[in-house]
Amino acid sequence: MKTIQWVFEPPSHTVEFASRRDPRIRPAIALIAALAVLISTSCARPEGSERTVVIDGTTVPSRIKIASSTVGGAYYPMGNAIAQVLGTQLAGVIATNEATSGSGQNLRMLDGGELHFGLANASVTLPAIEGREPFDKQFPVRAVISLHASVNLFFALEDSGLTQFSDFAGKRVAVGPAGGNWDSFTRPILAAHGVSYADIRPVYEGQSNAVTMLTDRIVDAVQVGGSIPHATILAATATHNLKFLEFDEESLDSLRAQIPTIQKYMIPGGTYAGMDSDFWAVDTGTCQLLVRADADPDYVYLIAKTIYENRGMIADLVRHGAEITPERAAMDIGIPYHEGSLRYFEEIGIWNPQPANATDTLSPVR
Repeated sequence: MKTIQWVFEPPSHTVEFASRRDPRIRPAIALIAALAVLISTSCARPEGSERTVVIDGTTVPSRIKIASSTVGGAYYPMGNAIAQVLGTQLAGVIATNEATSGSGQNLRMLDGGELHFGLANASVTLPAIEGREPFDKQFPVRAVISLHASVNLFFALEDSGLTQFSDFAGKRVAVGPAGGNWDSFTRPILAAHGVSYADIRPVYEGQSNAVTMLTDRIVDAVQVGGSIPHATILAATATHNLKFLEFDEESLDSLRAQIPTIQKYMIPGGTYAGMDSDFWAVDTGTCQLLVRADADPDYVYLIAKTIYENRGMIADLVRHGAEITPERAAMDIGIPYHEGSLRYFEEIGIWNPQPANATDTLSPVR
């Protein structure tokens, strides 16, 4: 039964989408496949002797594996939406979205051949492709398409007494999920506001759990990142009054000169309860879909084309899908695009290479 092991993934936090035109999705086949799982303990990897289908002359894996973030993170629903688009628009393809700790783990899994695609924050990808800390080597990955802003906020309970970053001294601050490598942007952002990790007690936890820890008063402040509005913040404001710590505009401008993937971002007043006026936050790095650099250009071209042409479907499935615009999809922020994607972007006329600092903050989706 080895030939059908590829149909299955471990059930934990994995969402699968397949085309209705896929001839494998029949009760008899499903029964045989289920029996195969009972007698097999091995799991297939994306690379190697995987099954393929041919679509418009391009060879495509019949099982496409995507990794996103923790279930409470903003990348997870985007991963689901992309998997649904690929699984329904590419005949004979089953696409799955897997929950992970986020960008850092996704980069390592791509490098190890455990994924076909992974979502990652550009500020985490940049040191990975350059082989800088916290990574110990260069990662051969490329961007397929840029998707949406990753807007980060720090906040505390309103009665905590924390009103500015200097108040973090000695406090327990949830700085991001373990393994997600949020330190790549969190350290310089805090440093720009006069705070180092030596000043705080950093706690590594997924976003949804971190917010629960805040409301349970286990931590004093939380950093949350992703699309606007963020579901975990909306849930927290439904039961608690929050104090949002605003970033300094001049500090963000100075930081951007050093790290081009980081941009200031204005959140419209009223987005969250307790945020009555426009509020400076930080886009820590555009969320991009990544692929290995050695992937077949025709295959990557097809994936970029399918996602971009079905961005309306993605927007219907997840609100921040509306940020996949001609301006953002091929946004030049220092992360090299795969040659297959570049060919597609040039073909449809949206590729416009320019210095990252020439692209000002894009407006949030209202």
